[in-house]
Amino acid sequence: MPQQETSIDIKTQTKPLIKTYNGDGKSIVLGITGASGAIYGLRMLRALLLSEYNVELILSEYATYSLASECNVEIKPSNITSIFPEILMLKSSVNIHSNLDLKSDLFQGGFNINGMVISPCSMGLLAGIADGECENLIEKCADWALSHKKPLIIVPRETPINKIHLRNLTNVMDAGAMVVPAMPAFDYNPQTFNDLADYIAGKVMDMLNNGEKPLA
Repeated sequence: MPQQETSIDIKTQTKPLIKTYNGDGKSIVLGITGASGAIYGLRMLRALLLSEYNVELILSEYATYSLASECNVEIKPSNITSIFPEILMLKSSVNIHSNLDLKSDLFQGGFNINGMVISPCSMGLLAGIADGECENLIEKCADWALSHKKPLIIVPRETPINKIHLRNLTNVMDAGAMVVPAMPAFDYNPQTFNDLADYIAGKVMDMLNNGEKPLA
């Protein structure tokens, strides 16, 4: 069984769980919501940077709180390399955007992105995407991705779920989104929570790069 950690063990070796791809400077929007399970968002960010993607990071109003309370981490542009010292920020970048900024510069210059991941995704934000509300930047970017046939991968983290949640998941899938529930496997003998989160991040990376050959 995984052992609880008081802080994130950023040196956990998870090569079998995350294959790296040729990000080649592509831009990916990563939305992290305040749903419990902030580690899924943190390790998703790491996985994208390992593949040298440029990440447009959007933190919901409660994501900052959950990252601090659950992972003891505050994400700022100046401390990415200290959070992930194994990542050389040579071919990658992280731009942080406010979830309340509906006039974000993301939508200027053609909004050239190659896909979007929301990890973890709260049920409230999922409902907003399913209804096409676009009341915050994560919802607006997800709506744009669906409209422009860009990969949109949602990692919902909620239990138990009800029929409203299931209908919303079905609606976004019908609209073109992909869903990777935060349901890690145990047959690879995970040792830490990082291993559990990296398993999900690895599945997302495989779907995001569907058809592309991994580098490792």
